[in-house]
Amino acid sequence: MFRHLILPAMFLAAPAHAELLVCNETDAEASFAYGYNDGGVWTSEGWWNIPPYDCSVVEGSDLTNRYYYYRVTSDVYSWPGEKYFFCTSPAAFTIAGDKECGARGYDRSEFRQLEVGDAKSFTLNLTAETPGKPPRPEPLAAPGTHGEPYTISGVLSHCDIFDVTAQCEIHADGWRYVANSGDPTPMWMLEQLMPLPTNTPVTITGDMMGYSGLTADVTIRDFSVGGGDGFASWRAALQGMWGSTQDSAYQILVYGGVLEEFYNNNITDTSLMTWAATCDGAHGDGPALILKSFNDPEFERCMIVHETGSRLVMFPIGAMRDLEFRRMN
Repeated sequence: MFRHLILPAMFLAAPAHAELLVCNETDAEASFAYGYNDGGVWTSEGWWNIPPYDCSVVEGSDLTNRYYYYRVTSDVYSWPGEKYFFCTSPAAFTIAGDKECGARGYDRSEFRQLEVGDAKSFTLNLTAETPGKPPRPEPLAAPGTHGEPYTISGVLSHCDIFDVTAQCEIHADGWRYVANSGDPTPMWMLEQLMPLPTNTPVTITGDMMGYSGLTADVTIRDFSVGGGDGFASWRAALQGMWGSTQDSAYQILVYGGVLEEFYNNNITDTSLMTWAATCDGAHGDGPALILKSFNDPEFERCMIVHETGSRLVMFPIGAMRDLEFRRMN
């Protein structure tokens, strides 16, 4: 793993130059990353590779926040997270924003909180209080504990973080299979799904707790990555924000398998996206993008996708003309 350069110990002799100093008081190497609020933008940085019984400066200017957040990895010791999540990368990184990590090509990792109060300088000592890798904190319930056991294959649309809970949804056969750590799915299970790229083909198993509309509430007991997806390139091409070339107030946002529509910056509808070779009433080749509204699952629209790239052109079946959009991000 590529990490930041470590300052030799002789440069650490003058505390005035170390505004946030991290000292590894263990007999094993530790890798350190930290997060902070930078003018309203949650930002994360790493990695500092800190040898045993050595220190490293991770912030060389006055501390301006009351709280910082950090993540430490080691082959020998562990510092469990406290359900604060930031974007990270295996290589050295500085990442602005703590949302949509997977969609931006990053991992989403759990951090601990560090309170420095009004101090301008602070030293964090990493001690060997928790030997070994932490065990899975929550055991997996036996099949059938929370509902009817199931196995489905689909694509991982996306994962979201809500304060101290996480939620992932897998799309298959026109359904949203949603698992939340606030329900019986352990957080550690969802954390394994979070780093996967948007729309990764997966097979999941668990218990079906209930369903309503387009959504099935499930637990996830296990998952595997793999499987075919003939529409993978089309799914990838549509990700992001698009603005209508025909009506400047109209925009759409595609994330994973979800499409949100905006008018004058207000959400007007949210739809589940599924793909097919064509649809009834279509003239010419597909592919066909089928939209089912979250608010009214019986309301279904079919769009024949003609063009993607910097421009998106789709023909709604039953309409008189194409819809044209320009990529906004």
